[in-house]
Amino acid sequence: MENLEDVKKMIQAEISSIHSLKEKAAFKELMENVFLALWETNEQMYKELRERVIGELDCDLNRYCVQVGLAERDSFDPAHHLMAAACEEDLVRPAFKAGEMRKIIEEQGGVRLATVLVRCSPGEMKNFLSNPEICTGRVKAKKEYQIPVFLEPAGRYLKRLEQLYHLFMKNGVPWQTVNAPYFFKMVDIFVREIPADISDQEEITDFGADFSSFNSRIRFGMIPVWNIKRLELESMGFPVPCRDHESYEHTISIKDYGAENAYLVEEKAGIQNICQRGDRLYVTGKIVNEKRWNVYMIRSGNSMRIDRYEYPVFSNKSKSSFAEQFGRKKGQPVRTKGELERFVKGFGLEDQIQYQGCALTGEWEERQETYPVNSFMKDEIRGQGGRKKLTLYFKPVGRERWLLPDLASFITSEVQELYPEYQCGGKLV
Repeated sequence: MENLEDVKKMIQAEISSIHSLKEKAAFKELMENVFLALWETNEQMYKELRERVIGELDCDLNRYCVQVGLAERDSFDPAHHLMAAACEEDLVRPAFKAGEMRKIIEEQGGVRLATVLVRCSPGEMKNFLSNPEICTGRVKAKKEYQIPVFLEPAGRYLKRLEQLYHLFMKNGVPWQTVNAPYFFKMVDIFVREIPADISDQEEITDFGADFSSFNSRIRFGMIPVWNIKRLELESMGFPVPCRDHESYEHTISIKDYGAENAYLVEEKAGIQNICQRGDRLYVTGKIVNEKRWNVYMIRSGNSMRIDRYEYPVFSNKSKSSFAEQFGRKKGQPVRTKGELERFVKGFGLEDQIQYQGCALTGEWEERQETYPVNSFMKDEIRGQGGRKKLTLYFKPVGRERWLLPDLASFITSEVQELYPEYQCGGKLV
């Protein structure tokens, strides 16, 4: 029988064939209270199973949209409704005594005193980091002392991106490049020695530096923020054994945080599947006694009108076209210049950089101004040699010119994932 109406017609036919009124009444009661109730229960269970399967296969990538911005550490609200510090340690202003710093220097070779935002293009950043002699530092204890400093890119932010990539993979969510230009603009300032005139008990109360010609491009006290918050949640009740008698399903409530947000569960050995249904997360795997879980919440929503950001907030949300959705579903992207243009413009960055077209070349014929944002993703199938080069051209229109090559890098990195048979790069024209 295909549906409930067919079942009812069959029952009516059987009732009509019964001549005894007593038997007819008994048959009606049996059908009403047992058979039809069982049929409806089975139909409901099938419907729920179907919705569960479709829900796990149909992934709305824009639910996992990541927003990235910059905030002043001293004025940033840790309880902000949307944003959180990309690195939680940035919210703590370190206080060192000279003796503690000497111990760290002895053990690690240097101590980080500050992290600064450097407002320059990738090429200028490379020049800045390769000429440390232009920088001099000063620390203040009872009096001020001149000290040598050295610079390093703040790699902890890029490690956050790589960690997020692995979270996406483990949770079965297709990866989208994160538009995080500020992560590539942060530089750590280290010192390797403390003046001997400062006693071990004295506290370093202030730090400053002179960056010569780069002074106008340096900002102290800025921290990258994004709409991802780390939570520690507990399982509800007891794990439910699965049919293979080896795996278990754990249930985690997210009712207090909102079902409209997206969630990623940190990788643990034995996890096989993770999904969200309503206000609960379900984790399946060969894990029996786990009760506490590290969960990363990707918050949805927009900034409030009272929020003020000195620099733009960027996201990786895109407007998917029919051709892109078809290509993603069938694994056969539509390769036309018109579809590539729609894909690029779908990121909504036209007020910063405007797409001007593309060209295929056998070798790089001109200097590229972009870099691979997803440098932690290794292509172990296709070699670097033999692939044609696809160059995208962009016209700079935004005011923050120092960010525009990074936005072009974000777009070309997404195009690289769309067309892995090419080596993709970009250039501002």
